[in-house]
Amino acid sequence: MPCAAICDRLPCNERCTKILKCGHQCPSLCGEDCPNNLCQECGDKGDARVDFLEWKTYSEISLDETPIIVLGCGDFFTIESVDGLVGLDEVYTRDKDGKFDGLRDVSSSLASVIPSCPDCKQPIRQFVTKRYNRVINRAVMDETCKRFLIKGRTDLEGLESRLTDIEDNLNSKQALMAVGDTELQLNARHAACARLATEALALSKAMEAENQPMKRLMDAISIYQKSPRGEVVSLSARMEAMNIATRESDNQITLGARLIYTKSKEVMFSDAFRVIDSSGKTATLPWLSFAKPSSTLIQVLKDCRDLITQANEGNFSRIVITATISFAKIAQLDAWYHRSHPGETTTDLHLKGKSGLEKLEDRFQTTRDLLAAALKLCNELGNCPELQQKGQEMVRLYEGTRYETVTLEELQSIKTAMVSGRGGIATHSGHWYNCVNGHPVSKFPIPRIVPSYL
Repeated sequence: MPCAAICDRLPCNERCTKILKCGHQCPSLCGEDCPNNLCQECGDKGDARVDFLEWKTYSEISLDETPIIVLGCGDFFTIESVDGLVGLDEVYTRDKDGKFDGLRDVSSSLASVIPSCPDCKQPIRQFVTKRYNRVINRAVMDETCKRFLIKGRTDLEGLESRLTDIEDNLNSKQALMAVGDTELQLNARHAACARLATEALALSKAMEAENQPMKRLMDAISIYQKSPRGEVVSLSARMEAMNIATRESDNQITLGARLIYTKSKEVMFSDAFRVIDSSGKTATLPWLSFAKPSSTLIQVLKDCRDLITQANEGNFSRIVITATISFAKIAQLDAWYHRSHPGETTTDLHLKGKSGLEKLEDRFQTTRDLLAAALKLCNELGNCPELQQKGQEMVRLYEGTRYETVTLEELQSIKTAMVSGRGGIATHSGHWYNCVNGHPVSKFPIPRIVPSYL
């Protein structure tokens, strides 16, 4: 077995038959190291209290009935005293005579603490006392997994806090941009958010099941253990033989980090479009190092939808709801971009494979379906009023008709339509027309009604 593996060796209760250097029989158990300095007959430890059940000293016990066990700290006790303290019956089964005859499944629950010496309270060290290796290694691995998850949660909370600060900072900044390279200015404006997105993606990969301590140990066991023919035994077969079920990995931190990545993209997209719109610049200029913003938007939507699907499978309802709200906001920005670029089609996007999100109508319908499912989850949870309110706001945004400010490009289309014809404005007086975006217009200026998904 590799180091730190949960031992599959059954403990022996028989006294060791080896002879110490002094010439007397070993006082310890079969399979343990012989303690040459703890001879009961000629040693000087006879007054040591070794039995917690009857409070007997070393000189008072019968080693043939109750051999001693020596811990890594140097303290020694009868096996009955320590077996109960470390919880040996939690990892082994016994027959009717009290002998260990099988392995219990140790994956159903986490060990509460690492067993320690009853006298000096030092943790019982791995590999020093072979009898308790299954108990100790299980506790150490569980503690390692706990620390791994705690660190992941701490890092995730730090990213969430930083994202909130970055978003507040961007919202407080002036939206107007100076004359110059739009891309460079936006990259500088979003540098902190871009770094956070990179860190979130790195955290997500670091917390994946393949990198979790238990998975690494199981892989090591599978590689280390070989059949008599020299073939590597499958992981599932080896785990079954050791009576250790492979635990379902907790993907909450991984999915949470991916959610932070998606929200970081949403923040950058929202701010970029706000800046471009407020500055009166066209979105055709390169920004955020993307040659085609629409392609990037749809790819983020696809990743966000995949995140929602995986969170649903893991029953992480809050991640599902939050990711759905981000999906709806990004889809809204995508519609804004398409109003400014009516000529761009999905054939220009060069997406990897078909995602079902190529058409604007498909993205609109997907958003509505996801929002409906998210609100249903909110009702089932019953303790997320803030998320429910945000979800309802997005639903209202995607339902029915609404009024919206006409963009500069659309105003120019309206003006062109009004002065065209043989008699200019008089030619079309009292008539309705459609601009290049298909919006109905009659005279300048007039609010327009747009479909709810724009």
